[in-house]
Amino acid sequence: MTIDEFKAEIEKGARAILMVRHAERPQIDPDDPTFGDTLALTERGVRTATELGRRLADFRDDVQFAASPLMRTRMTAESIAAGMGVAAPEILAEGRLGNDSFYYTDTDEVLDVFKPENFFNACIEYFATGRQRGFAQLGVATDVFESWLDERFTKRLFVAVTHDLYIAAFLTARGAAAVPFTRENWVRFLDAGAILVYPDGTRRYEFVRTGLSDGICGVRRLSAVVFDFGGVMTTSTMPKRVRARTAQLGIDWKVLEDGFARYRRLMDADFMSMDEMYDLIWADAGLELSADVRAKIVAEDMASFLEGSRNLATLEWMRDLKARGLKIGILSNMSTNMAARFREVFADYIALADAMVISGEERMFKPQRRIYELLRSRLGLPAGELCFIDDVEANCDGARRAGWSAIRFSSAEQASRDFAALAGM
Repeated sequence: MTIDEFKAEIEKGARAILMVRHAERPQIDPDDPTFGDTLALTERGVRTATELGRRLADFRDDVQFAASPLMRTRMTAESIAAGMGVAAPEILAEGRLGNDSFYYTDTDEVLDVFKPENFFNACIEYFATGRQRGFAQLGVATDVFESWLDERFTKRLFVAVTHDLYIAAFLTARGAAAVPFTRENWVRFLDAGAILVYPDGTRRYEFVRTGLSDGICGVRRLSAVVFDFGGVMTTSTMPKRVRARTAQLGIDWKVLEDGFARYRRLMDADFMSMDEMYDLIWADAGLELSADVRAKIVAEDMASFLEGSRNLATLEWMRDLKARGLKIGILSNMSTNMAARFREVFADYIALADAMVISGEERMFKPQRRIYELLRSRLGLPAGELCFIDDVEANCDGARRAGWSAIRFSSAEQASRDFAALAGM
């Protein structure tokens, strides 16, 4: 059921309980005995929870709220209420919607059973058999949960913010899940279980997909990793080597730094050549350099970008990701002149790519949103399933604004570790 279909049932006369999974939050430390008690929502989480509230605003005058005491559930309830336009909402705090769950008998055992690598297998076993170490019997716990909701259900709409496992358990016990829950069809952030109570007393149980998030179990479903070139596929970056050369030649690095800020992306997008870029930089600074000095700096720029600095650790990581079934993308700011050499020297990296975008060939550049959208369309995936790897934070921010995940690269080891945590791998 969609959120619009859910609303339509209320408008036709049903009263409704909506058990909402909290909005997006950061990754939880698997050894945290509080299950991330103090983790706040991400900015995206607040934004999407507020949007869910806007979609439920028709019921602002006849709504009540409950949430587990955890930070992320309370923030979700507050954000939904804000989106609905409910001023100073009263939010009932109930531990059994959180770590004191209706479904738990021993939280220490639960923590031991639900290690990240075993989470879905343990859930599937619980749903299939009704039993799991540290848990109450599935049907009995669900009856107690629904009775608690009924005792407090006095308005047209009751929004109870809780957690994915409890919603999946409730829906399974009530036969409302069309197919058994797995990682692929898991309860995403802000998805919900609904109890619809009709005037004649009959009840209907539904799984509500809000469509506001792609996050599952604290991680995103990631299907592709997109790599920058310079500083990621290479072990050194252009500025370090060019800076060293200009120091030898007695040229103030600030001159080049300011010039690159003005012209580098235009050169990368093929609106000017490298020689033309440097001519503008020297002219702006009022420098008259010999042809020999100019040539040395241009040569160092080209060489540092493409020669003798292949990051083989990145290549091995790309191969590993490909073997795991993820798509690979390449997205780089470079001119067509550089791209020709790139295709020769880094052919083995490029061979792994399912799609590639080079700024000079498209007359656009990072961090413009449209360059990320172009690569996304070539990969044929939703933005939320892409992760970008770049050594420049501004380019990572551009990816995030386009709806991607992003990791700033300092080494292949660090980036692969951060990606594994993000993807739950």
